[in-house]
Amino acid sequence: MFEIDMVNTCYDYFLSCNNDYTKVVREVPFLSRCIDIVLITKESKSITIEFKINNWRKALEQAKNHKLGADKAYICLPEKNFSKELIYLLEQEQIGLYIFNPNSSCIIKEYYSIPFNDRKVNLFGEILLQTTTDLSEKLVNNNVISSFNN
Repeated sequence: MFEIDMVNTCYDYFLSCNNDYTKVVREVPFLSRCIDIVLITKESKSITIEFKINNWRKALEQAKNHKLGADKAYICLPEKNFSKELIYLLEQEQIGLYIFNPNSSCIIKEYYSIPFNDRKVNLFGEILLQTTTDLSEKLVNNNVISSFNN
């Protein structure tokens, strides 16, 4: 399995959860990088997810950058036993963890929950929301995804 397989499988899964999210977008540019998936809730809250197969330290660093504009930032790793160090760092950084298991009925589930980010920079939050919205509308207009995202 490759990281892109995880992203695409979870993207399809989140699209099918259209009662939970108004927007689901892959590869959202943010601060000179791309966020793997951004979810926008009905309350206009942004949730970012960074996927990795192995290198959770890199995912953690990327998610820390996401927190500048995201209401919640997560990393997503394949299901396994996680180290105490990882859980400790997630707690310290207030970054959530999703686990990926393509053989489960719920292929992605929250393993470590976090509160909403009270330290995000409002301007970066607005940029993230606008970029995600623009990409979502572009995809809908090009008939790439269903129109529930409007």
